[in-house]
Amino acid sequence: MTLKVAMLGTSGHTGEVLGGIPRIEDCELVAVCPAEPEDDLSGVQGNPVWTGNTKVYGTALEVLEKAQPDVVGVCMRLPKNAETTRLALERGIHVVSEKPLATELEDLYELRETANRSLARLTAMFAFRFFPDFYAAHKAVQEGRIGEVVLALGQKSYRWGQRPDFYRKRKTYGGTIPWIAIHAIDFLRWSSGQEFVLVQGLQGNLVRKDYPGCEDCGGLVFGMANGGQAVLTFDYLRPAGAPTHGDDRMRLVGSEGILEVRTADGFTQIVTNEVGPVSLGLEEPAQLFVDFVRELREGVPHRIPQEDAFRVTEIALKARQACDEGRTVSLRPLE
Repeated sequence: MTLKVAMLGTSGHTGEVLGGIPRIEDCELVAVCPAEPEDDLSGVQGNPVWTGNTKVYGTALEVLEKAQPDVVGVCMRLPKNAETTRLALERGIHVVSEKPLATELEDLYELRETANRSLARLTAMFAFRFFPDFYAAHKAVQEGRIGEVVLALGQKSYRWGQRPDFYRKRKTYGGTIPWIAIHAIDFLRWSSGQEFVLVQGLQGNLVRKDYPGCEDCGGLVFGMANGGQAVLTFDYLRPAGAPTHGDDRMRLVGSEGILEVRTADGFTQIVTNEVGPVSLGLEEPAQLFVDFVRELREGVPHRIPQEDAFRVTEIALKARQACDEGRTVSLRPLE
């Protein structure tokens, strides 16, 4: 039976869904709607997965009720992701959501309740779990190669490029922590194998001042459950002349060794009390949507458990709260 896929909005990383469709047997893009009425759909219409059977609808609700897809990619403006995802889950339709799942904690908790009642499955676009270098780091820690992780360092640095107007206001953007720093929150937590229990942080808009609602630099400090620390920085200040759009880095310090990943220059290294320094062995890249559909069809666990999608979003929103309020915020798990 053909798996019917639809895109609810095209604002964000649509490639996480569209890029997987050609690699899945009996899978077809049947419908698309814009995130906002004025949005240009030419990028999706020019994708090879667009066929004569792909229809354009005006709203997400029209797609859900008329096209009746089996799974949707949700790429609305960030504050609308939660509401749109909830509409799909209420109809038993599986969701691959752009992160964050929600931009407010109240909306996140309401969405979690909907997900718990639904027979459909939800995942978030935490793409770094599918990068060979970060996956290799995760596996190395799971195998005990550096012992217990007690210190984790992460970096997210992006070029500014051209940003749309909705980045100018927190209300329409949501904040740089839940949009950008959330990636580092996820890969540090996932790779280290350590839960985060508290957070402090600072952020600011110091350079891109014509976009006052968009923080262009910041730093977060997390307390880990084992007493260790995780520290990450994020910025939109990577120079235009840099060879890559992003400069993503991770350093994990364990009781038996140290592991480092730098994606911009393809650097991976592990040093232990017995071996090193040596490069991590990398597997072929995996694809998020392909992995998700494999769980739906074959029951093979997806690399992003649904509870992780909610937990990491909660951590990001509470980290933003810590910066906004200038205090330490507890990261008690969802109850």
